[in-house]
Amino acid sequence: MKRARRSESALCSLAGDIMTAPAVAAAATAPVREVARLMLDRGVGAVPVLDDSGAAIGMASDGDLLRRRPDDRRRAWWLEALAEGFRSYSDSELGRDRLARQVMSSPLISVAPSTPVQDIAETLQAHRIKRLPVIEDGRLVGIVSRVDLLCVVESVPRIRTEEGVGAGLLTFLESMIGGASLRGVVHPPVAAAPAEPPPQQPVFSVAAFRNRVHAFKAETHDRRRLARQEAELQRRRQIKTLLDHHVSGQLWRDLLDHAELAARSGEQELMLLRFPSDLCSDGGRKIDVVENGWEATLRGEAAEIYSRWRQELKPQGFGLSARIVSFDEEGAIGDIGLYLTWGE
Repeated sequence: MKRARRSESALCSLAGDIMTAPAVAAAATAPVREVARLMLDRGVGAVPVLDDSGAAIGMASDGDLLRRRPDDRRRAWWLEALAEGFRSYSDSELGRDRLARQVMSSPLISVAPSTPVQDIAETLQAHRIKRLPVIEDGRLVGIVSRVDLLCVVESVPRIRTEEGVGAGLLTFLESMIGGASLRGVVHPPVAAAPAEPPPQQPVFSVAAFRNRVHAFKAETHDRRRLARQEAELQRRRQIKTLLDHHVSGQLWRDLLDHAELAARSGEQELMLLRFPSDLCSDGGRKIDVVENGWEATLRGEAAEIYSRWRQELKPQGFGLSARIVSFDEEGAIGDIGLYLTWGE
């Protein structure tokens, strides 16, 4: 496997410039044990899943294979179990008899080779994922991930201007992958401190202790404020992406295929989309109180999914519901789920 050629101007790179190619992929009909062995052998945490025509229809991660076990420390052990099988476990107990298409995550979120770095970063952030398949003319040509964004950041000269579009994009990329320190920013040398006088015994007083308490509270408040600001910034980026994103025919077919797989597994509903309440014109108030007319508040991708359901699925007896799935620390509405239903 080799890296695709990178452009000279890192921040102007496209997905085709920074992607890893060729991409490691699995067939939709491949048993889980084969997908686990592929991940172990190639050292990857997820692979695109291809149908019989070679088109990418989903992503299978180690979490999907392991039924999203919360204990990350045991993932390698369980992947080995899936790939090889242990005598004390049957195929059905380990899930080795399942196929890739039964465990994959879909619909597939992907980008084109011509997608700019900023759009790649915003898509990863909005959908809370780590990697994106690169699709050209319906065919898988590579994978672009947060690691590739790290390579972009590291290739930018250490000394750069602090103003302009480039600086803003670089700051955003750095925030996604751990900060500017990953780029090896050279800090000015610290002057040698003057000789210190011999240490004195600390003076204990109530006033000093109270000052420490106040300092701790102020520092905690500042950390929480910065965390809230960062969360709000990420939320705005996610909302912008969902407002600009359109439900293509392929995406809609992928959603319906995923719903059919859910029905075969005994499920009576499927979450078609999870989105911030700010995507609703009223912030999700009508959905929260189950008030009629909530569908008129939907915007962007959520509104397009509702329109598709009303035209194509409602006449067939399918239902569509919306409900709150999370709240923030202050009890305000967080995310909303849009569910396709077919239960009795």
